[in-house]
Amino acid sequence: MNRASPFQHFSSGGMSLLVHGAFVGLLLMSVSWRSLPHLPVEAELWSALPDPPAVLVPALPPGPPLEPLPAPEVAKPALAKPDIALERAEKRRIAKEAREQLEWQRQAEEKTRIEKENADRVAQAEKLRQVQLQGAQARREMEQELSRQAREELDAEETQLRGALQRQQAGSRRQARLVGEFQDRIRGKILGYLRLPHNLSGNPEVIFRVALLPNGEVVRVTLVRGSGQPAYDQEMERAILKASPLPLPNERDVAAVFRDDLILKFRPREDASGGG
Repeated sequence: MNRASPFQHFSSGGMSLLVHGAFVGLLLMSVSWRSLPHLPVEAELWSALPDPPAVLVPALPPGPPLEPLPAPEVAKPALAKPDIALERAEKRRIAKEAREQLEWQRQAEEKTRIEKENADRVAQAEKLRQVQLQGAQARREMEQELSRQAREELDAEETQLRGALQRQQAGSRRQARLVGEFQDRIRGKILGYLRLPHNLSGNPEVIFRVALLPNGEVVRVTLVRGSGQPAYDQEMERAILKASPLPLPNERDVAAVFRDDLILKFRPREDASGGG
């Protein structure tokens, strides 16, 4: 079998195109491009439709009976395809309801959380207020207790001071009484050794300072102020030394009054002489 050359294929194709082009040109030339004039339109109106003409059915020649025609096949109703738009709308509705449900649940949870936080803050504030009230009450009670203790301490100190003052006053009175008593005893003992000179005139006063040991022994006699009559002064000093040891009280604080600085004053013609 001889194969067609490419030139042969080109020639047959070109001839086909040429024939079809000539056919199309003839068609275009045969078509009238003129527009038809607008003709009037007529219409008939009938009050009633006429009876349809009788249809003559030709008589069939005698022959064998005709077979009944087969029953027409009833087309099964096509299953309705689901409406994609309605399905999508339903899906969107369901998704919207789910989102609304989630949003409602989130808002409810947020509301519950806020209410719980508010309740917690209120409870904490109330607890803090109670603590502050308890602290204030405790401070007031402590201040009252401290004030009571301070009053009791002041009362006790005042009582102690009053008692000490009373004891001191009582001790001072007792000490003064003992001092006066032993001054009289010391003066009486000294006067028991006194020999007044025969030429004494008047009632002169002489003052001596006497230093004593704790047992009453006379250590030193110092003339503080003379009477103006030396014989009387010398006789008085001799009597003081002769009366040693002088009587002293057993209480150390009272005896110290005599030991530290004993001042003796004498007037020969008086039953009692002042001393200090």
